[in-house]
Amino acid sequence: MYNDVEFRTMARSKPTDAARHPIGVVRARTGLSVEVLRAWERRYAVVRPIRSENGRRLYSDADVERLGLLHRAARGGRSVAALASLSTGELQRMVAEDAERASTRPTLPGSYREQAMGAVRELAPERLESLLRRALLSLGAVTFLEEVVGPLLVEIGDGWHEGRITVAHEHAASATLQQLLGWLARSLEVPGDAPRVLLATPRGERHAFGAMMAATAAAHDGWHVTWLGSDLPAAEIAAGAEQGGARVVALSAASDAAGLERELGALRALLPQHVPLLVGGAGAATLADVPGVTRVRDLAHWRALLGPHMTSTDD
Repeated sequence: MYNDVEFRTMARSKPTDAARHPIGVVRARTGLSVEVLRAWERRYAVVRPIRSENGRRLYSDADVERLGLLHRAARGGRSVAALASLSTGELQRMVAEDAERASTRPTLPGSYREQAMGAVRELAPERLESLLRRALLSLGAVTFLEEVVGPLLVEIGDGWHEGRITVAHEHAASATLQQLLGWLARSLEVPGDAPRVLLATPRGERHAFGAMMAATAAAHDGWHVTWLGSDLPAAEIAAGAEQGGARVVALSAASDAAGLERELGALRALLPQHVPLLVGGAGAATLADVPGVTRVRDLAHWRALLGPHMTSTDD
């Protein structure tokens, strides 16, 4: 007798499909990393590959199609936990509907950024939120974060420093972005057994947008995110990591806060050696090398660094 998960998984694939594609082919055709693919199989049973004589995973054409559809649907901000129960036909219809809706809107991230900055200058937070939600649906969560939100934050900051927008404009835009990122992070459901990453900003650092973007990207990739907040001393961050069972600890430093190197050194000494410590943001860009601390260049680098720590399952 099969359990419910096994029965649903087997029912999604055609029994005549020959499982002949190794995991490298699946990665190339779907755009999924090996780590995320393994995590989706283990947690959600989205497909059930067979094993070759030498123990390698082999996937059918139907498996590859299904995984590609899941990836495209998830890029729109949907939870994989919710998508996993859908049939391949339902996924096809969902992806087609998303594509049809996106075709009526600007598709280039630069177009969204230009219109969003216009809404910021005109002090129109409702229009800004509506535009950003459309950009999220059209571009997917990762591209939205990397090519719309990140550059938009830089442009808003530059505009304020150069006097092209006022503090009121900056605050209204920041509140809108913070609400939207919070909503997006909460909508990305992850299972209770997901690996845990802890995020915070170090003592003296109050800007949290970088950490919020990193948290959303991590949740999108299947991580359970613990956000401790801003301006925390090393001892409190280390205690939170221990209590929460964090597999990875990361800090965001938007400014070149005094004492950042000291705080990182103190935190590294308090954390177990097997727990990676990462630091990102503009404040970390010119930071001297700190033993045992890895600097994060951007969101793509952040996701790549998290990948190996997602699972220890062997192929």
